[in-house]
This record gives sequence, C-alpha cells and structure tokens, in this order.
Amino acid sequence: MLPMLASGVVLLLLDQWSKTTVQLQVRGRCISWGPILRIRWVANAKRIHARRGARAALALVWFMALLAAIVLHRSGAWFQNDVALLGLGLALGGAAGNLLDILRYRYIVDFIDLRWWPVFNLADVGIVGGLLLALTQRA
Repeated sequence: MLPMLASGVVLLLLDQWSKTTVQLQVRGRCISWGPILRIRWVANAKRIHARRGARAALALVWFMALLAAIVLHRSGAWFQNDVALLGLGLALGGAAGNLLDILRYRYIVDFIDLRWWPVFNLADVGIVGGLLLALTQRA
C-alpha cells in the first residue's frame, strides 16, 4: 500500500503546486513553448461544480473509489504488485487534486494546452496514466 500512498501524495502536491503557480504567474497570459505546447490558465467550470450536493457526491465517489481499491488489493483479487499500486495512487491523487479544485474554487484549473487537445492539468495526466498503469498489471 505504500506505493499507492506515496505516488498519490506526490502527485497531489505537484498538481496543487503547478495549479497555484499557473494561477499566480500565468493568469491572463499565454506562454508558448515551441509550436505544440502552450501554458495558459483556464477555469474549467461546469454547472455541477457549483451545486453543494454535487460536490458532496463527488467527494463521496472519491472515498468509495479509495475504499474499493483497498478492498480489491487486500482481497488479493487486483492490484497485487507495486506498479499497479503506484498507478492507483497516481489516479487517486489526480482525482483528489481536481476534487480539491472543485471544493475550493468551484472549477478545475487547467493549463496544459497542446493546441489539438482540450486543455488539461497534471491531475488529468495522473488519472489517465495511473489507471492505464494499474489496470494493465497482472497479479
């Protein structure tokens, strides 16, 4: 369980640090890094983020996902190696980062703009990459 906890905490901290830095340094500007990558602050607000009951439901879903991951690991059914646990931690840490944004700001801070894909953040990378890593591992 240590790889899951460590990777989740590290990703959550990096995600929140990067979002805070972008909000303080880049808000209202766009920084281009070559022809493909731009850094620009985007408030990804959905109507559901403003609803108190919906925010509580999202927090409950996150806790249920954490509980399910722990139960599946302890039962021996899934996530039995350190790589799978690392991936789970990344996914849960990323989800926690976006959830914190929703709870604090009522929107998700996005800033990585590839110009051909919707703007995203490190939490999104952790969620997608972590789930791919966790679900492709054999016991």
